[in-house]
Amino acid sequence: MADSHHSAVFPASEYYPDRGPAKYFHGRRKVLNDFSNLLQYASNKSWGTTFLVQGALGVGKSALLYECGKHARAQEWQVVKVGVESLWKPYKLLDSLGLTDKYKLSERSMQFGLKNLFRRGYKSTRPEPTVESIPMDGQQPLLLILDEAQALGDKDIPPSQHKATAIHVLEFIHNGELGRPIILLTAGLGGAKRGFGELKIPRFAANCFVELGALDKGSECAVIRDWIKKEGGAKGGPAAWIDAIAQETHGWPQHIQSYANLAADQLKAYGRIMESDQLNAVLEAGRESRKEYYKERVDGFFGDEIQCLMNSIPDNPSGPPASRIDIMSSLTKKYGDREAKDLFDRFIRKGILEKSGAGLVVPIPSMHAWMKDEYSREKIEFPREQQISRGLHERSSGLER
Repeated sequence: MADSHHSAVFPASEYYPDRGPAKYFHGRRKVLNDFSNLLQYASNKSWGTTFLVQGALGVGKSALLYECGKHARAQEWQVVKVGVESLWKPYKLLDSLGLTDKYKLSERSMQFGLKNLFRRGYKSTRPEPTVESIPMDGQQPLLLILDEAQALGDKDIPPSQHKATAIHVLEFIHNGELGRPIILLTAGLGGAKRGFGELKIPRFAANCFVELGALDKGSECAVIRDWIKKEGGAKGGPAAWIDAIAQETHGWPQHIQSYANLAADQLKAYGRIMESDQLNAVLEAGRESRKEYYKERVDGFFGDEIQCLMNSIPDNPSGPPASRIDIMSSLTKKYGDREAKDLFDRFIRKGILEKSGAGLVVPIPSMHAWMKDEYSREKIEFPREQQISRGLHERSSGLER
């Protein structure tokens, strides 16, 4: 019998990864429909292009890439995961495509077959494989999946000596000029699109660029329901639990999975009965998990840097977005032009800020509220020397009350 007064969440009975395929996937129908239509068109026309999904950490980019891959396999496309180095290193691309042995064997066979010619002074005219020529080796439509594409915007990626090669192969793929249906499906944090722009891919075809945001309410509830009923084996109607969890997850896939995992484990541990004290335990544990996620997101920034950012953003998460000018003005005033630009770019790359309409927002309302609370001027504790220095500065500026 379940212990109806137990308030602690039972330790997870199974590890649930928060990256990669989603165990219970719902939503993103327009993106998947657009992508399926692109696959069909590219296959019929022996054409290809680039399809970019951009969004903050935890928004479900990797899960969406996996679903797109399933759609491609269903249409008989070859699906291959690649890393950024495959754009300029032939052996990396060969390895991803499983062609390394084929090229080695072919070269070895040629050496044996032309043994006598070599002795007479002839050289092999077989060209070395390049990142442009390798994808042409085959007739089956090819989907290349590149995750974490924001790396293309980092310093020295690609390295200067390989940048021309990366630009060349991206242009061939993007413009469908490889004589074979090839699509580069890629995803990355904010700034990924700018990285492509720096590699001479300034724009994407219609419906081939996606700014991924929160799930719609129906999809969010469907995911929670599956975890509670299918994974947790809940007895009875799950509506109250679904509504309570959805109030705290804001449609954000990482939060949905975190809370739903806890709910499934709690149900399995305590008789699969949906009691209010068990729900309260799940919600409390979910809030703690959510805070840890936010702490990880801001890791790498100093407290004063986050504080300066939040001082330039409206208090209400549901209010109008902040303007870029206001944010940059606040950062520049405190850190100077160069450091302010670097900070702003890092905020975008880390997914702490993302575009919304004509302005910028913290993408998750609860994260916005947490950052406002955690990094308010009153809560940050400065070292003793810094407190004295700040006090002297405020007195000299006439700011001390």
